[in-house]
Amino acid sequence: MKIKNLAKFFLFMPMTIALSCCSNNSKTDTSSNTPQPTSSTSKEQYHFLPGPVDVVIVSGQSNGVGISHNNCITRSIGAAAYRKYMNGFENIGIAYDCWTKENKYGKNEYYSQNKCKNLDFVKVMLGQGNGSTTFGPEIGIAEELSESHGNRLFIIKYACGASNLKDDWMEKDSPMYPRFINFIKLQMANLVKHGCEPTLRAFCWMQGEGDAWKTYYENNQYENHLDKFVGNVRSDLAEYTGGNNLVFVDATINEMDGVWDYPKEINDSKRSFAAKSEYNLLIDTQAEGLHTDQEPFDEPDLCHYDTESQVKLGHLFAQAFKPFLS
Repeated sequence: MKIKNLAKFFLFMPMTIALSCCSNNSKTDTSSNTPQPTSSTSKEQYHFLPGPVDVVIVSGQSNGVGISHNNCITRSIGAAAYRKYMNGFENIGIAYDCWTKENKYGKNEYYSQNKCKNLDFVKVMLGQGNGSTTFGPEIGIAEELSESHGNRLFIIKYACGASNLKDDWMEKDSPMYPRFINFIKLQMANLVKHGCEPTLRAFCWMQGEGDAWKTYYENNQYENHLDKFVGNVRSDLAEYTGGNNLVFVDATINEMDGVWDYPKEINDSKRSFAAKSEYNLLIDTQAEGLHTDQEPFDEPDLCHYDTESQVKLGHLFAQAFKPFLS
């Protein structure tokens, strides 16, 4: 299969096919278009402590959802890391709702829910990606901050695989935007019910691959779309920031030859937007050495971060917004 075709396959089929590092063809969870919240089990349960807490958002498309495979961790990072991530971080809570955009190219598009925990917060652990066998940036964020901000940091993740900024997020009436805002508000209210005093500190965004695909790319417009989207988010969530500026932490997308059509143009737009404000931060994933070409080991998925890189992405997000935490 040609690289370009392989990229197209993985971008638009993140849920229907989930490759295993052990080649056992394990499938990820799918559900209907109607949100299906689930309550926490004793293994996942988070124990709240009353008082002030910081909240960060994680959003974007499939690398924000998390397509990195749990069972690749032992080989790529080590058995000790796998055990730690599987046991989870009891002092960092997360509420998440993950989706996938289906039937692309503008016809009969709909959004299927992957995995959701929106009745209450649970501890960060493996299996909070697009299914029970995958994970996202939350693992690295929790690992980076569990000692310094344990019991005082919560993650709210709402992301949609295969989505693009222009069609799915930018406008207030876009398919994902109102759901996203409503989910954030629901979780902020849930924290208050648990006796917490939450302040929204940062918004982490891992997206752009969908807009780098020739079907959706608009010449030099990603910066304008990002400007409008982030402005909407800051306006609609201003009541939760305690009067502070909401920090936006973006990340560049993979520029590997033959994967996306316009990755450099998208990344240039991200750099231009980051330069507009001291509260717009950008992680250069190329300079940081993040990679997509090693896992699954038998047939690498060039569109989604390998496990080591997904963990590092979380570390980098946490390092970027940590100065803005209380």
